[in-house]
This record gives sequence, C-alpha cells and structure tokens, in this order.
Amino acid sequence: MGKNSFKPEDFCRKNAEIGVAVFGNINIDTLILVEELPQKGLESNAMSFLVSGGGSAANTAVALARLGVPSIMLGAVGEDLEAEIVIKELEHENVITKYIQRVRGERTGRVWVLIDKSGERTMIAYRGANIKVKKEFNEALKHSLWLHIGGGLLETALEVAAVAKKKGIPVSYDPGSAAYLAPQRLLSKIIEKPDLVILNEFEYRSLVKRDIRLSQLFIVKKGAKGSEAVVDGEKIHAEGFKVRVKDSTGAGDAFNAAFIAALLSNFELKEALIFANAAAAIKVSRLGARSSPSLEEVVEFLEKEGYGKLAMKVSEHYCSKR
Repeated sequence: MGKNSFKPEDFCRKNAEIGVAVFGNINIDTLILVEELPQKGLESNAMSFLVSGGGSAANTAVALARLGVPSIMLGAVGEDLEAEIVIKELEHENVITKYIQRVRGERTGRVWVLIDKSGERTMIAYRGANIKVKKEFNEALKHSLWLHIGGGLLETALEVAAVAKKKGIPVSYDPGSAAYLAPQRLLSKIIEKPDLVILNEFEYRSLVKRDIRLSQLFIVKKGAKGSEAVVDGEKIHAEGFKVRVKDSTGAGDAFNAAFIAALLSNFELKEALIFANAAAAIKVSRLGARSSPSLEEVVEFLEKEGYGKLAMKVSEHYCSKR
C-alpha cells in the first residue's frame, strides 16, 4: 500500500508535524432531537439540540487524533465566526489546521441533522466554502504518510489524490453520497486512484448498480452487522457489537479513522475490522458527530467485549498520551 514504511512511534511524537492528511468537508453541525420527523408543512417539537463541529473529513481527522495518530486537515472554511469556531475546536483536538483555506466572501459549511427517537436521521447540508476549496496542498502532503479523502469536491479530490500517488503516499477514500450522486465518469476516475475504498452497504450497492469497478481492497461497513473487507474478491468478515444506538452521525468517520490507524500499525485485516467496529459502536452510543472515542476507551471496550488479546495489542502499538 505505497512506498512508505510506517512505524507506530512516528505517530506518538508530541506536536508531530507528520501524520495522516484528511481532505474534505469542514462544517458546523446542528443536531436536533425530535420525537418524530415532521411531515411536510407540519411542525415537530425539539426535545433538545446540540451544536458542534462536523463534516465527514473533519470528523475523521478528530477521530484519528483521539486515537493518538496526528492528523492534518485539508479543506476550506469561510470568513465568518463559524470558521474561527471550527478551527479552534480542531486545534483543541490536536488536529493540524495550518493548511485549511479561508475562502473570501463565503460562509463556512453547515449541516442540520434531525434525529428521531429510533435514531433515524435526516440531514440538510449547506456546503458553502467546502465547494470552493482549491488543490493547493502540495506542502501539506510533504508532511503526510497517508491521505484519506472523505467526500469533498470531487474534482479537487481527484487532483489531490493524484499528487499523493505520485509521492508514493497511500490513499483511502470514502465517497459518501458521491457514490450515488456524482457523475459516473468522474466517480469512476476517483475510485480508481485509492489503495483502499471504504463504503457503507447503500453506497456499495450503488456502485455495483452503476457498474463502477472498485479497488483491490475495499471495506463495506454494515452497522450492527459488523464490517467486511474484500481483498482480490476474498471476503473477511468481523461481527459488530450490540450497543444502544443514540446517534449514528459520524459513526462511519470513527470507523474510517480506527481502520486507518490499525493499518498504520500493521494489524491484520480482521483485527483492523474489529478495532474499527469497536470505535464505531462506541460512537453510535453517544450524541454528536464528534463523539468518537479515545484510544483508552476503545481498549476498555474491547476488553469488556472479550477481545483481551486485541486490546493488549492495541495498547502495545499505540501511544495514547501525546
């Protein structure tokens, strides 16, 4: 998966300037809890609400940092108060933010998420500065040992991925809604670039239906049913964990971060799937897209669920104090 040699100690240095670059959306999320989703033209009372940072890529960057892997955020924000809020929040999470672009005259992206008592969600997205991001991330990639693309503007993502591949940097990609909304020709081009594609079941079925060829290694996230790695047609499955679901927003991002972190420490694919399933399970038991777990929480969860050997291996391979 590329020319670089990964060493866990590379990701344990305090204030490290090298790590996983994450390209994609940076948003402010407003999470609204309702008894049931309103019908068209009618009203529904909110039980509570939460405002926090969001965006699939930004969520992944935060989740990586919480697992002890330095992350570098590549994306764009507007020139508004929200931009200051999201950048400060990322910095508080130890995400490297100096490569984030500020787009003049644009607002920072925002997403409104309605969640009913069953955990079902409906989202409304305002992309704002996210769709004005430019490809000027060469300097950032000099400090990157991995590039993860989480949605974002596909034309720019394609160019950033091409630069990373020329530098021998492994690339992973989670297309999100692009799997079923993006033009087929463009999507086919970007799907060919990564070393690893990570999808949920709906996205996977959409790609198959559109006859888009996947990379040699891809992952299908199946929620409570677990996850599956497909390597040259061979399937490796890991069971999911039973938890009470409060909010699935950001669960896929937590999974992506944990799976990448596991690969960086040369875990076996089955181990990486279990580790990522655990991170996602913890996340769905909490509210908010940014409620992904710390490394210590994942280790504790694995021990509780009967994966003591894997928990010990995780503890030995990662540096939880930065």
